[in-house]
Amino acid sequence: MKDAILKLAEAQLMTGGYGKLNFGQIATALDTTRANLHYHFKNKESLAIAVTEDFGTRQVAAFHAMRDAFKGNFAGYVQMLDDSFWAPETDPEDLRSCTLLAADPDLPAPLRVLTEAFYRDVNASLVATLEDAKAAGEIRSDIDCQREANRAHTLMMGLMTSIQHMPNRDAARAALGGLLTDWAAGLT
Repeated sequence: MKDAILKLAEAQLMTGGYGKLNFGQIATALDTTRANLHYHFKNKESLAIAVTEDFGTRQVAAFHAMRDAFKGNFAGYVQMLDDSFWAPETDPEDLRSCTLLAADPDLPAPLRVLTEAFYRDVNASLVATLEDAKAAGEIRSDIDCQREANRAHTLMMGLMTSIQHMPNRDAARAALGGLLTDWAAGLT
């Protein structure tokens, strides 16, 4: 039951942010009572925290796995990162959720702390990737890895936001695809 609750709650957060998280809708979808949901999660905030922890853990693990898979191949890493925005299995709602939560003025403080930690973890992974590339001679030795990680992360967040304003995935890719690889090319 708990996994089913988390899955439905994640879908709600992905499509509407914290404000759309609704115990009643989840209970109806699972053909159970709100009391049963509250048995697993004290309140909306605790449910949102559990969903965000799970989502963040999966996303950070994916960044680390990509980094490990492409260690010694910085260009391949960046290409894979760029391609991940356009892969058929990448749900645009997953991209939207990051910006929705971060921009929500009513986000409870513990949830805001989690989203900020998630941002820092992804940024740290980018810094480590750049440091590896610098040590391997794949990028220039004068590169400030923290600054470039910030630049790449800002570009990725901009992609996530911009994709939402395009008429479809093909139009978005035509306009925005390759921006990460362009950024990386400037580091060599």
